[in-house]
Amino acid sequence: MGFVNAHFVAHATDLGATAVQGALALATVGIAGLTGGLGFGYLADRFGRRPLLSIAYGMRALGYAVLLTATTLPLAITGIVIIGSSWTSVISLTGTVTSDEFGLRRLGTIYGTMFMVMPFGASSAVWLAGQLYDMHGNYNLAMWISLAMGVIAALAIALPSTGISKRIWPETAPAKQQNNGISS
Repeated sequence: MGFVNAHFVAHATDLGATAVQGALALATVGIAGLTGGLGFGYLADRFGRRPLLSIAYGMRALGYAVLLTATTLPLAITGIVIIGSSWTSVISLTGTVTSDEFGLRRLGTIYGTMFMVMPFGASSAVWLAGQLYDMHGNYNLAMWISLAMGVIAALAIALPSTGISKRIWPETAPAKQQNNGISS
C-alpha cells in the first residue's frame, strides 16, 4: 500500500493524467478500503479467516497486475480499487488469523510487534520504488515486486497451519473439553 499512497499520482501523470486527476483517482482507494473491509469481514465470518486473508493478498497481487498493464487512467484506477479493497481487510484479518494461531494471551505482543515492523517494510518499499523509477524511468519493476509479494503472501497464508505456535507455547492451544466424569 505504501507504493500506491506515495507513487500513484506520479504514475498516473506518466499515463497522461494531470496530478489532480491522479489525486482524485487515489481517493478511490479509501472508498474501496471501506467496502473491502466490511465485505471481507462478513465473508470471513462465514467462510473462515485464513482463506479470506489469502484471497485478500491474492487480490492485492491482481491489482498490481492490472496496474502494471494499465495504459490509461481508468484501467489504473481499476488496479488501485482492487488493491484498495484489500487494504483494510488485510489489517483486520491479520489480527484474527494471528489470534487463531497464537491465542489471545500473547496477541498484544505479537500483533504489536508485527505492526512495529510493518512500517519499516512499507517505507522501504516506497524508497525502493523511487530508486527503481530513477534507474529505469518507470515503476514497472516496483510493481512486479509488489505483485510477487502479494502472491507469496497469498500462498503462505493458504498453507495449513503447522501448529508450531501450539508446540512452542502450549498455553495457546484451545482448552480441551472436560466431560465432568460423564461417560459417553
